[in-house]
Amino acid sequence: MSRDDPGSVLLSFDARAAQGKRVAYMAVYALGAFAIINQGLGVTFLNPIANVWGVFPVFALAWAAMVRRAHGVERSQPAWAKYAWWYVVYTLALVLADLKHPVLALNAWTVDVEYIFVGLLVPLALDAEDTLKLFYGVIAMSMLMGVDGWFQFLIKVPIPSQWLDVGEHVRTRVFTVMKSPAEFGANLELTLPLMLGLFAVDQDKRRRRVYLVGAFVALGALFMTYDRGSWLGLFAAAVVVSAAFERRLLPVLGGIAALGLCVPSLRHRALDLLNPVYFVKSSAGGRMALWQQAFDVMSRNPLFGSGLGYYGGYVATSHSFSAFSDNYYAKVLGETGILGLVLFMAMHVAIVREMIRCVRRSTGGSRLLALGGLTGITAILIHSFVENLFEYNYTASLYYLLVGLLFTWGRSLPEADETRSRWRKARMSDE
Repeated sequence: MSRDDPGSVLLSFDARAAQGKRVAYMAVYALGAFAIINQGLGVTFLNPIANVWGVFPVFALAWAAMVRRAHGVERSQPAWAKYAWWYVVYTLALVLADLKHPVLALNAWTVDVEYIFVGLLVPLALDAEDTLKLFYGVIAMSMLMGVDGWFQFLIKVPIPSQWLDVGEHVRTRVFTVMKSPAEFGANLELTLPLMLGLFAVDQDKRRRRVYLVGAFVALGALFMTYDRGSWLGLFAAAVVVSAAFERRLLPVLGGIAALGLCVPSLRHRALDLLNPVYFVKSSAGGRMALWQQAFDVMSRNPLFGSGLGYYGGYVATSHSFSAFSDNYYAKVLGETGILGLVLFMAMHVAIVREMIRCVRRSTGGSRLLALGGLTGITAILIHSFVENLFEYNYTASLYYLLVGLLFTWGRSLPEADETRSRWRKARMSDE
């Protein structure tokens, strides 16, 4: 076949587009194993790049998307992308406006928006038929960490005293390769519902068994974190999603909650939230006091806030500007003002709305996967009221990665009109 032969040219285009997809695969797997890779780099001579290597998978996804587009494979961005771009541009404008400390502001901007690009790029770099295999690779990392969590619990791994309330006694709090139980809990509350959804939709029997066993392991590990924010996030999200779309699951959730409360240490940690002393301490110098501080900081410049890097987050604390806000929305409000918080919330509301559309368009096993995705996303958004989750590289990368994969998978679902037609035919056949 000659070089000028159209068939040869088309084959070359297909090969290059496939090469872009292979690069995207590697980037997705690397982001799915973010915590494990980071820990591995940290104990080797590559330790200096442990905190910056995450940018390389982002660039790899961008390259894969450009290669595919250049060779005729065009994919549209999800509907929430416009809100994401507004937030990215707005926060970049705040960086450019900070003439006193531009490097500090740029560092804070990178922490805030780096992994948003993952969610935007995955649908451009991959196809719907790729997603089940990629889900398996990504979720398997959480299963491995779940097993490690059980191991930590069995050997009673030592933990800092500040991880426990005064007078509290527990065997240990598991955190696996992450920095805290809250980070590990966030990972599990995001992936656990997806394990159950993938068990319902995946046709491979071996993977189905792995998902089912992994879900039980992850649920046990989630309890062993003793992280109330993770428990609250997942349980509240599961109740809301079930009440809205699948009420048959509510008794199951009630049973799991009752089983957890039968364990004295779990019951004590959960019910301690209802203790009036907890609220007094929290208001005096705990989370509630920090949340009030966010409003005080924002009130000095209500629309634009104090500027990136000056309040409530990693960069601000490392420069002694403030303490952690322990509420990502309070952090966004203090740093970027009312306008920044509105744009940030609009982006995530759009993500939730798109997932609800996936639920309404899906049937059978696909519906359970869509419900699992919606539950995990909602759990992270609820948990973020009590933790700076989106500042954790492990959490932010996984959240936006799974958002991107879910919307890529959603392309395989029928449009709303076609779904309604299927339901009508099913009802007519039943009658």
